Amino acid sequence: MVSQRLQGHTLPSRRAFGGAAPWLILVVVVLAGLGALALWGPGRGGPGPADPKDTAAPLMDAETLGQELAGIGDLFSQAMENQRDMQPVIDRLDKLVAQQPTAKAHTLHGQVLMYAGRSAEALAAFEASLELQPRKVNTHRLAGNLAMKLEQYDKARHHYEQARSIEPGKGEHAVYLANLQVKLNEDDQAQATLLTALRRDSQLHSAYALLSDIYTKKNKLGLALDQIQRAIETVPANNPNLRTVYVLKRAAILRRDNQPAESLATLNALPSDTRMQPKVLRDTATSWVMLGKPKMAAELYEQVLRIDPSSDLAAAEAARWRIKVGDTDAARGLLKTLRRINPRYEALVELEQKLGELDSTPTE
Repeated sequence: MVSQRLQGHTLPSRRAFGGAAPWLILVVVVLAGLGALALWGPGRGGPGPADPKDTAAPLMDAETLGQELAGIGDLFSQAMENQRDMQPVIDRLDKLVAQQPTAKAHTLHGQVLMYAGRSAEALAAFEASLELQPRKVNTHRLAGNLAMKLEQYDKARHHYEQARSIEPGKGEHAVYLANLQVKLNEDDQAQATLLTALRRDSQLHSAYALLSDIYTKKNKLGLALDQIQRAIETVPANNPNLRTVYVLKRAAILRRDNQPAESLATLNALPSDTRMQPKVLRDTATSWVMLGKPKMAAELYEQVLRIDPSSDLAAAEAARWRIKVGDTDAARGLLKTLRRINPRYEALVELEQKLGELDSTPTE
């Protein structure tokens, strides 16, 4: 189901749709029409029955409503998978929530609007759903995430706290709340929130990672290293990308603690394909430079360039470190390669200027 696919995640916008939501206007019109019928209907001096084509559609029974929501959900899935215009799905939901504003209809409405990048309208839809079903944890999570994005921090806090109170044993809710607390510089409160969550769930890797960030911010680097190591140990084996993120955090803390050799060893323990990623390469080169060996940083990037001769990053960084060690001939050749690969590379002019300054420096 679509709701399961979207729970807890803020999806990226594929298309933006401006303007106010049409269903809000339709709700006002429908309510006004119902009031007029109550006051001026037959037997009350009104104009008599309305033309059948002008009357509101009857409410659906539960089965029909479920089928309609399932059909819209299928359209939503197809539009996402094929990157199609989301507006037809939104239009259909606008009509549905105006006719029959159930919690499920509001929730699906919010999910579609969220995907379309209409965050404020999506948040309003989720909050309308929660008015009808206030104990829906995943809806609180979605609402909290949108409120964070919109910098409506009081609303975000409310929704995260509600989710945590409804499911106190699920530590992920505490991590969302702690992220908000860190955002608001409430580091001590965030630390307490995370420690409480870890007492309930000792495998909550995201809590260890956030605790590590808090300790790093407080310059308690030993504690930060302990926590990020726990995160590395508890992250699921089927999530290697997140494990890499945690390993890079650990290497960064080691460098901050003036332990470049340990940082280098941590990075070199990564799988070979991961070590070729730009972020990992930069951190590895930084570790070599901290060890007083910029030539090793240059050789690292030259090795990458041999593996991938089209890598402008490798050519540029290799040239940067050859210039640093004063190897002008190698640097000149690397910049020539860079200009051939990508003559518009952002750092090319800067590197050529540095090489020119080095060439013009008199030798003793």
